Amino acid sequence: MPTLAAAQSKRKISALEEVVVTARKRSESQQDVPLAVTAVSSEEMASQNISTIADIARIAPGLDQREGRKQGAFAIRGVGQVRLTDLQSDPGVAVYLDGMFLARNDSQLVDTVAIQSVQVLRGPQGTLFGKNSVGGAILVTTKDPSDEFAIGLSSKLDSLGQRDARISIDIPLVDDRLFSKWTFGSIRSDGYAEDVDTGKELGDDDRLLAALQVLWNVNDDMELKGLAYFNKQEENIPPYYCEQITLSSSLSYARTPGRPEAYHEACSNAEKLIGTGKIQTENFGNKFSSRDALFGVSLTWDLPMGTFKSITSYALKGDNNNDYDIDATDLLIVRNTEFTREQLKRQGIYDKDGSRYTLGNELQFSGSALTDRLQYTVGVFASWESMDNQIAGQALTRESWVGFESLPGLPSLSDICTLGGLLGEKCLYVRGINTSTLSSFDNTSYAAFSQVLFDITPTLHITGGLRYSYEKREMLLEEFGSQSVPPPIPGVLPWPEFIANELPITVMTETQFNMLEGIENPLSRGPKKTGEVTFERLSPMMSLSLDVSEHFSWEQIDALMAYVTFSEGFKSGGLNVVLGDIEPYDPEYVISTEVGVKIDALQRRMRLNLALYNSDYKDVQILVTKASSLGAPQNITNNAGLAKMQGAEMELTWLLSDAWMLRASGNYIDARILEYDDEVLDPVSAEPIAIDRSGEPFPYIPRYVYSLSANYSLRTNAGDFDFVLSRNTRSDQFMGSDAAAGLPQFRAQATIDGVTTWSGRATWIPWNDQGLRISLFGNNLADEEYVASGSATYSGFGTNAITLGKVRHIGLELNYEFH
Repeated sequence: MPTLAAAQSKRKISALEEVVVTARKRSESQQDVPLAVTAVSSEEMASQNISTIADIARIAPGLDQREGRKQGAFAIRGVGQVRLTDLQSDPGVAVYLDGMFLARNDSQLVDTVAIQSVQVLRGPQGTLFGKNSVGGAILVTTKDPSDEFAIGLSSKLDSLGQRDARISIDIPLVDDRLFSKWTFGSIRSDGYAEDVDTGKELGDDDRLLAALQVLWNVNDDMELKGLAYFNKQEENIPPYYCEQITLSSSLSYARTPGRPEAYHEACSNAEKLIGTGKIQTENFGNKFSSRDALFGVSLTWDLPMGTFKSITSYALKGDNNNDYDIDATDLLIVRNTEFTREQLKRQGIYDKDGSRYTLGNELQFSGSALTDRLQYTVGVFASWESMDNQIAGQALTRESWVGFESLPGLPSLSDICTLGGLLGEKCLYVRGINTSTLSSFDNTSYAAFSQVLFDITPTLHITGGLRYSYEKREMLLEEFGSQSVPPPIPGVLPWPEFIANELPITVMTETQFNMLEGIENPLSRGPKKTGEVTFERLSPMMSLSLDVSEHFSWEQIDALMAYVTFSEGFKSGGLNVVLGDIEPYDPEYVISTEVGVKIDALQRRMRLNLALYNSDYKDVQILVTKASSLGAPQNITNNAGLAKMQGAEMELTWLLSDAWMLRASGNYIDARILEYDDEVLDPVSAEPIAIDRSGEPFPYIPRYVYSLSANYSLRTNAGDFDFVLSRNTRSDQFMGSDAAAGLPQFRAQATIDGVTTWSGRATWIPWNDQGLRISLFGNNLADEEYVASGSATYSGFGTNAITLGKVRHIGLELNYEFH
């Protein structure tokens, strides 16, 4: 694939080089593909300071990723997955590494350390790929082993403590037949927020990587590629800051034993640290750790009648722990899996860490007929995924005893204390809240897909495709919980009980409640439950394209292709755990229509690609937070009714001269929820109230994003210099996680402000050693303070949990290649 660096090294550039993509399972010019696709080479990624595929969202129109997160959770044109840690729900955007499907969000940001290119395909993709993807697909291609001995070294340091190192060694094993590439890497950083209690740095990097690639030319017609990839990750979660919004939530006045402040006061204290580089968070767990292995074999066999390809992969994830501090304070423990794991181990319930594996195989056959006027691809796909001993659940406080200074729908505590003869004492409603689950999942997918391209005339082309999908989801759930009042403490008078109903709740004085510090609320074992759902779907696509420039003659237009594409995307439904029961949710569907043009102009010195699209989104799988007046919020996947996405995308590359190149990309999207019935808790009675959420902004999708960059190349006696200055602008975005956040009176507080950031890079390639590159780079050069991502949960917490973007940081990168 031609690269920007290759173009820059040729100082007398007359035209932009052709960009070759494989979006339709064959190598062809990007300008000939009737599909919105962005192709980014490894050299361009470096010039834009892009370290992982998540950062490609800065330059690929329509691609969104929640900045600061350690999971993928990509969305394309508003379609994707917003529930980061859900193991049952398929990602809305499929990520493929050398053709191998990466099944879960927390495995999509794989560091291959030897990326050749990344392609972003927008719109539903299913008639050419193993796994159906409702939003789009990201194709990551690694560099093949070289046919000669070579060593590549790279290192990166920056002012935030980043210290990366990589070495790759290409070793030919058999002349002209067998080649290997060995890659080893370490990615480390100090993080960008220090916990005030422990000094622990949050948002750090700590990964060790190793990969072996093998390329075997079996004979002139057969090629075999193998990949073994290993990753060890031991990191802290990103920093979450609390913002106090409303005191009408169920947990606003929650207390933990031994602490004098209620949750809303702890949030206000944590909020004061925003912008200081300090943070106040839970001092237990909050880890993002994993052990990963990925093995893949790809066979390509050229036959007289076409090309056969087989892609087999096996992915293993063990000892994984993905926490996040949903309450954003050091007071409550909610969704802290490390805490839950340790308690289950202490009680002798949990003795084996969870593991996951995915086995997948895709078979393709591509050929042509009618003197190459008809080209076709047919294939089948199967994957089997098993996930055992996956921990979830929630506890309020370390002991799981929680006190409430007041609760919606219950009498005033001052009156109860007076009636109980406790005049002058402060009283609390008290109960134990501790629920945990051990879940095992088995997911099975089968599919058959086909796509046919026919040249009606030499300039008019039609493409049609059809996919059959079968999805099966199975779940085994074992729940552990405690819904009780605390046991009596020796030497303390029995607590007065004034609540004469079925709620497991009592009243205690503040002194009595604080005596519960260190007394653990034990978990009791509940019955095992099972659930199973299956889904089937036929998904079509059709596209018509015309080489317009072949019919008309324009002086400044070298090539113009126009196309219209219709496609349907399907994403499987799944199973939720709701209050101890297993409940299904439905599949979602997207019907997308896209119209686009691709233009080469000014003697092929300018390239402009435009696309307009409309997506009708049905049964949208959306994250909702179910809140209880007496418990912690529970995140589940639910189906909204209808949504509509309409938008426009643009990509421009302009070679102004031999030295200057400009790039621009951007997208505008109008994403609207048309039908969505939900409920919110009444702050007085704590009874659910039905509300209509239609018209609410779509979460985590900015209305517009655009990127501008200028590249200047200079040739001197000291060597080549390349300078890149880039600007990225993102509009505001809604981050509501529950129905209350979408209410008109709260919508502004649940919206992240837009931001513009600048980055730059200067690279020196000495004349006496073309294998050496020395780069000085900087990100967020204007040192903007901004919210990168967050969630607004007002029924349960009444707060925002936000993650800030990284402050300005400057760094140095060295790359050396020896052949």
